[in-house]
Amino acid sequence: MSPLVDSACLIDMLSREHRCAYLVVDRSFRTRSIGGYLHLFADQQPHIGDSLFDAFPELIGNEDILNAILAGNVSRLHLPHVNRDGAHGEVRYLDLLTMPHINAHGQIDGPVQTITDITDQSVIQQAHIQQRNELSLLKDRLSRQNVELARTNAELRRANRLKDEFLAGISHEVRTPLSAILGLAELLRAKIVGPLNDEQVEMLSRIEASGRHLLAVINDLLDLAKIEAGRFELEPRLVAAHQVCQSSLLMVKELALRKHQRVHIHLDPKVEVLHADERRLRQALINLLSNAVKFTPPGGDVGLDLEGDPEQEIVRITVWDTGIGIAAEDIPRLFQPFSQIQNEYQHDQAGSGLGLVMVARLAELHGGGVSLVSEPGKGSRFTMMLPWTREYQQWAQMLTASDMDTAFPARTIPEADDLPLTGDHQHILLVDDDTTGSAIVGNYLQQCGYRVTHAVSGDEALALVRHELPDLAIIDLRLRGLDGLEVVRWLRQNIATGNLPIIVLTALAMPGDRERSLEAGANAYLSKPVRLRHLVEEIASLIKG
Repeated sequence: MSPLVDSACLIDMLSREHRCAYLVVDRSFRTRSIGGYLHLFADQQPHIGDSLFDAFPELIGNEDILNAILAGNVSRLHLPHVNRDGAHGEVRYLDLLTMPHINAHGQIDGPVQTITDITDQSVIQQAHIQQRNELSLLKDRLSRQNVELARTNAELRRANRLKDEFLAGISHEVRTPLSAILGLAELLRAKIVGPLNDEQVEMLSRIEASGRHLLAVINDLLDLAKIEAGRFELEPRLVAAHQVCQSSLLMVKELALRKHQRVHIHLDPKVEVLHADERRLRQALINLLSNAVKFTPPGGDVGLDLEGDPEQEIVRITVWDTGIGIAAEDIPRLFQPFSQIQNEYQHDQAGSGLGLVMVARLAELHGGGVSLVSEPGKGSRFTMMLPWTREYQQWAQMLTASDMDTAFPARTIPEADDLPLTGDHQHILLVDDDTTGSAIVGNYLQQCGYRVTHAVSGDEALALVRHELPDLAIIDLRLRGLDGLEVVRWLRQNIATGNLPIIVLTALAMPGDRERSLEAGANAYLSKPVRLRHLVEEIASLIKG
């Protein structure tokens, strides 16, 4: 076989492999020869002598370019993705490429038209194009959704900020007069203005109880708002389990005895230590115990049981009663905010519907939960389940009795009637725009032996400090002109007052207030209404420093 024949066979083989056919055309665009993958033409195969334009009408209109190819001025004409109907009605995609045909003398004697079946490639390419288009549409949709989401988030942040501002305002407006009411009640109980008879003491107790109830509702509202906003943080540490249970029960024992109820407590000796936020755990237990006393008729029983389950690593604290009980259909509503069960006994009981919600949320934040077993007419059993890992089960065994006394010192509850005479004429600067509340605090501090100067604004406070350096400053956050935090920062940055003890005492009590106050330089943070005796103890501790 000659090299020429071998070349022709090779061309035909490659053409079939790549599904490519070709036409050699003379200068008048008449077909001279046909080769390659002829199945590509199906029943429309061109013949020798046929016009190139009859075989491929897509070339019509490109005569100038074809003539330029014959003249050697243009190297090729490329028409991609030409549609053709196949033998069975399917759509085929062809790639047309026209190039000059050079003879043995090196002259252009006509064009060569190659035809390549690119149906598979086109289908894939169209799929890619469709995917790109769909992806582009998806990106546009996501972009619009992101814009809408950003707008929604901005509105939610604004609504959340407005809610915080509203709660702060309500908290301030309620706590401020409430602080005055409770402060005056404490002054009367201290018998500063004279002795009290039994009836007056009873009425005073009712005033204090009502004020404390209102304060509890406010605190529950603020705590629940912080929990729902994800800004509520526990302060867990090692807690003496028996002590927390006993002190919580002590808070409601007097009320139970007034109703001639029997109070029971059973403490598992194995459960000595818990890892929890002591203040919040006590808050939850007092809520449960208060409800038990409230909804148990006179002569009934109320109890608290502490039980450890080493195998499941759980501690169960159960508050039970022999009270009115709860119907099964009413139980799901108990843990919904502001929801109260409507029954004959409930109508006579005051409540905000927040206590049990807070108990459940606090238990969940500790990594536990709350369960309830109840039967109408027989009583209820609320059980808080808290984690109790082996680490804390064994921790107490490694401590001696003296270590336990050091780690968990016994707490005593001071008598409200005892006036703490701790002052030695130290100078206290009281900065608060609430003149009524400040007068009560100032009067109490003076009775305790302190000298008090009152300022109603931040500017006035700084002027007084420049005139006479106090021994301690009590500063409210909300002030006219300079706010409380700015006053605290100024005092800390000034050389003369850099080490001045500072207590922030405020009715705002909103998320982050404590952290911002301490970061600004305050030594202590107290929220109104504060027990005046506790305030005096904090003052004495900071001055002795």
